[in-house]
Amino acid sequence: MIPVRRILAVMAAGLLLAACSHGVRLSDTDRATLRSQPAIHVLHYETAPPAVKAYGEEPLPAAAELRRLSGADPAALVAASLSRTLGRKNRLTNLKLEPHHLPRPVAKSALDHKPKYRHGLALELWLDTWSFEPVAGNPSQVGMRLDGRARLSRLDDGRVLWSSGQCRVGGAQNRDYRLTVANLRNAVKLRKVLNEARSECARQLARDFDSPPDGKG
Repeated sequence: MIPVRRILAVMAAGLLLAACSHGVRLSDTDRATLRSQPAIHVLHYETAPPAVKAYGEEPLPAAAELRRLSGADPAALVAASLSRTLGRKNRLTNLKLEPHHLPRPVAKSALDHKPKYRHGLALELWLDTWSFEPVAGNPSQVGMRLDGRARLSRLDDGRVLWSSGQCRVGGAQNRDYRLTVANLRNAVKLRKVLNEARSECARQLARDFDSPPDGKG
């Protein structure tokens, strides 16, 4: 018999394996055409300043200050990391990372981008949530949270080939993305946690992108 401790460890590992909510799966047919596309334009939408939820009496930095200390838009960081990951794993040399953000709101269709990019595919990425949440029972700590989404669409007709659903990283319950309130004003430590969160968000999105059409595996 398998020891109960081993079973619990496996269950815990499964819970820690983050995943995106259900979206549109990339079909084998569409996947086979990725490398032959004239370009896959990687676009990201501007992230709003982070939501800061106060807890206890210790004052927290303002959202504008946290955005400045972070150094870069989180969506831009995730887009760059996702582009590198997909390029390496899928041998794509036609990914074109757009350095400038798109204004919100998110376009209803990739057809909105056709006047500028004309042909190929648009890989859009955006964050629904960027927040710093108090850790219950510990007013000196907060947890960073990122909720991201991505979709891949044809520029010619706007057809969505793949969408991730929502991918969630961090939060108050995840120790890996916690900071003390004092360290919220430390740009080095703040950016370290943000880089870890962006890497995990990109991994989740890439994992979903590589999932087979039947949702198994």
